[in-house]
Amino acid sequence: MATATEADVRENCAALRARMAARKLTRLYDKALRPVGLKITQFTLLIAVEEGRATSLSALADMLALERSSLVRNVKLLEEAGLIDAAPTGEGRSLGLKLTKAGRRKLTDALPLWKEAQDAVERDLGPAWPGVKRSLHQLIARI
Repeated sequence: MATATEADVRENCAALRARMAARKLTRLYDKALRPVGLKITQFTLLIAVEEGRATSLSALADMLALERSSLVRNVKLLEEAGLIDAAPTGEGRSLGLKLTKAGRRKLTDALPLWKEAQDAVERDLGPAWPGVKRSLHQLIARI
């Protein structure tokens, strides 16, 4: 059995490659969303809250593949900014999240900026984009 080398890690490590890509994409989307004062993590959280599919913070963290502590921190920031309301649902420790009117406006203002960034990514990847998207979906679903 061959031993791993540093070159193997640099060239083949899925975690390294995924994290590098994630950091680059995060910078691109954060820059695009800067005019409305959002980061991509906050934007995607607003989208998830608007969808209303998650029944608890834990479920929302799972849905977004976030650590629960990171989610709680971002929920607090968005709540303090007046973009979401968080209130107990009355079902155990479940917390209901919903967009405020200001949150809805912020999301409406952010969507065209996100779309510009998304279009740039798709343009840069060209015909490879559908395959990349499929691969990302597979990674998310299987790991």
